Amino acid sequence: MKQAVLKPNERELIKLTRFFSKRAAKLMEEGELSAEHSQLTAACQNLETQLLTHATNRTAIMDKRERLLNIIEDNAQCPKCSKADMLKRTGSTTNEYGWKCNTYKCRRCNTGFTWNRPNNPWDMVEFLEMYIGQLQLAMAAEQNQDVINHTEDAVAQMKESLNRLRPVLQTSDEEVDALQQKEKEMDKLIHQFKTYLQIEKIKLNAYPEEEETEEEDNQ
Repeated sequence: MKQAVLKPNERELIKLTRFFSKRAAKLMEEGELSAEHSQLTAACQNLETQLLTHATNRTAIMDKRERLLNIIEDNAQCPKCSKADMLKRTGSTTNEYGWKCNTYKCRRCNTGFTWNRPNNPWDMVEFLEMYIGQLQLAMAAEQNQDVINHTEDAVAQMKESLNRLRPVLQTSDEEVDALQQKEKEMDKLIHQFKTYLQIEKIKLNAYPEEEETEEEDNQ
């Protein structure tokens, strides 16, 4: 599993919570800070744990998503020379069906082209559904039984692949949707707690100076 990656606002807040925790602990040891502030220190530690857990979960979900995106193998061939050994992928584009497809350049023929297959499993589901429909129409008009049998086997295999693929993609979509909702909640929490800790940081930095002023006044 990849190491959890923190967003900038998460890193900033963790840095702030650690500063506050260390500063508050030091002042408490010196007897300069009320024990009631230990509750805030505990809140900082709990928040840091929550942020790290969320970042770990986010990294795992997005890593799984990335691996899903890359499970499709093009097996592309140059339309001019029908070779694949000197193809260079140049990017991707969206075709007339709205599917994302890879673009290539054949260095043998100096030919650029778009491969006529989707480059991701979500669009591949739609492609296979359409292709199955076309094969079934062709079978209805086919007279050769061997061709019909071969086509039926191919259709059965594609349907089996779709039945395995659909629930995996649905689970991934649900995980990403839930993650996006959690991201909104965490961003709101981070903003609120960051503002609060910045105020507390100002108070902590001013605390010793305030005590010195009080001692001078008493003298």
